Amino acid sequence: MNRLQKANDFIKENKHKTNNRPLYHFSPEIGWLNDPNGFSFYKGKYQLFYQYYPYDIVWNDMHWGHATTNDFVNWEYLPVAMANDKAYDANGCFSGSAIEKDGKLYLIYTGHIDPNLGFDKDESQIAERQCVAVSEDGIHFEKSSLNPVIGEKELPEGYLICDFRDPKVLEHKGVYYCVLAVRNAKRRGEIIMFQSNDLLQWSFHSSIFQMSFEENTLLECPDLFHLDGKDVLIFSEMPCDPEFDGEVEKKTSYVIGHMDFENGAFIPEAKGLLDYSTFYAPQTTDGQNGERLLIGWMHRWSKATPPKEYGYNGMMSLPRKLHIKNNTLIQQAYISHDDYFTTVAVHEHVTLNEDLTIESGRAGYLSLSLLSKSESFVVELNKEDQKATRVSVNPSSNSVVITSDYGDSEPITVHDCFNNDENTLEFYVDLHSIELFVNKGEKVVTFTAYEKDKGTSIVLSGKGAQLKEVRYEAFRS
Repeated sequence: MNRLQKANDFIKENKHKTNNRPLYHFSPEIGWLNDPNGFSFYKGKYQLFYQYYPYDIVWNDMHWGHATTNDFVNWEYLPVAMANDKAYDANGCFSGSAIEKDGKLYLIYTGHIDPNLGFDKDESQIAERQCVAVSEDGIHFEKSSLNPVIGEKELPEGYLICDFRDPKVLEHKGVYYCVLAVRNAKRRGEIIMFQSNDLLQWSFHSSIFQMSFEENTLLECPDLFHLDGKDVLIFSEMPCDPEFDGEVEKKTSYVIGHMDFENGAFIPEAKGLLDYSTFYAPQTTDGQNGERLLIGWMHRWSKATPPKEYGYNGMMSLPRKLHIKNNTLIQQAYISHDDYFTTVAVHEHVTLNEDLTIESGRAGYLSLSLLSKSESFVVELNKEDQKATRVSVNPSSNSVVITSDYGDSEPITVHDCFNNDENTLEFYVDLHSIELFVNKGEKVVTFTAYEKDKGTSIVLSGKGAQLKEVRYEAFRS
């Protein structure tokens, strides 16, 4: 039996065994999920592919899972799009992207070869090359006979084939470009660009972004797009070698600037963080109405695995609508409140001399409007007895600090949160996650914890803190 059929049969026969999946964040039917791939709008639906291993809740040979949606709440799970069934992708169909050409959907991905599956990192045995698969219906994909389409022949000297991955393809003035993550001969991260006229024949164009040697960083999952008159480059940062594991933080960054396609140069203007916590490998697409949407993998590196009896591991963030304001990338949750949330409580002109308690149920949306001169206060989410996830809001120190009794997590601190005007905090709470949007998405923090029996109350407490409005909406499935 071929690997693709085997995977689809296994899912069909075993998906009923999963439980405790999130209510409105995307998760796999069964098994392990990581990076979003091939995020696109094709044939009237949003297409989401993802790194996938259906047989267990831990990372292993990567397949490409596939689902479609119109609203990012209700998903149709489609057959697995690709399995590692060729010599050039024998140990995994790694991350990549999608683009429509002549009515067909093209996937470009990394074919991964590592006979030791990462357990004994002998770099001489590892190779990563870029491959193409094509579909006329958006469901069944055929790998190109020309694969791999970008390999040693196209990769210039000075770069390592063992860390050469995550192609994100885009079109500009009739030419296709592909940005890729690579490790250079100095063992540091770069983002390089290739170009093509047909998505099959590629040539090296340039190196568009490099980290300094001293930053000890490898860049993964690059994405390049045009937005509000600027060009934006997104990438996920990780240690360039295991020796830097304790000192280089895994995070996802963006750089706003200008992309000179003709000369292959990216001119940066401003850099920032996409998310201040458990968020990695995001990918963007043009939405149905021309908006730019982003979705990412919500992952805690320190404690990623839920209880094995759940039968699955991994969630995607809510999609986020992007725009640029004052050279800052603004991210706003892209989900219909009218369709999926019901207002439960609204409190106006609140002074927190006594605790304010809201019975929140298992999932919902909390919005707080406050003045910059407000006293400090604490929001306790998933509160039950002495356990909760606590968000300490400190306008005087201009910071928000998240701590939790769930998930064995370190404190998360976000600085420079508030301005001199009215400020807002928006919390999207699901069974295993909290996404906090500060001031309509100027900053975003993601928190995940897979414990089963969390509390179902929200408690606000503080000595004299003044809130203009407290609003809670319950999620309705």
